Amino acid sequence: MSQFSVFESTMTIHLPVHRVWELLTDWAAAPLWMHGIGSMHSDDPQLRVGTNLIYRVAGHERRYEVHDLIENRLLVLHTSQNPDGLSFRYDLKDDAGYTEVVLQVAIINPDLSVEECEELAAHVRESEEDKLDQLRMYAEAAP
Repeated sequence: MSQFSVFESTMTIHLPVHRVWELLTDWAAAPLWMHGIGSMHSDDPQLRVGTNLIYRVAGHERRYEVHDLIENRLLVLHTSQNPDGLSFRYDLKDDAGYTEVVLQVAIINPDLSVEECEELAAHVRESEEDKLDQLRMYAEAAP
């Protein structure tokens, strides 16, 4: 699978890894920290590779598919199988009782010109670059 890197960011969240994982995978709470998401739910009560996450944004239904998963350590979501689909990779690591989260975003299977990839990447960076900051603020304030 070819990818076009959009951005990578790292954030320390002042909670243990298992708690950050619980909050990251609480689909119903996604609208509390993901910009533009009105609702999100899973088509499978068990989180596993192939699970679809159905979400609503701007009145439209969209999907993430769980592409890769290691509980408490790795979650990779793909927006679609379309040529300009996006991959969101969350890596979680224990950092002295806190959690270091690395988010890598890429355009997957790009069937786009370099210029088109760069234009899409700029748009994604503008709308998604603060995703980890939003997750941190939500997680550290969550009950």
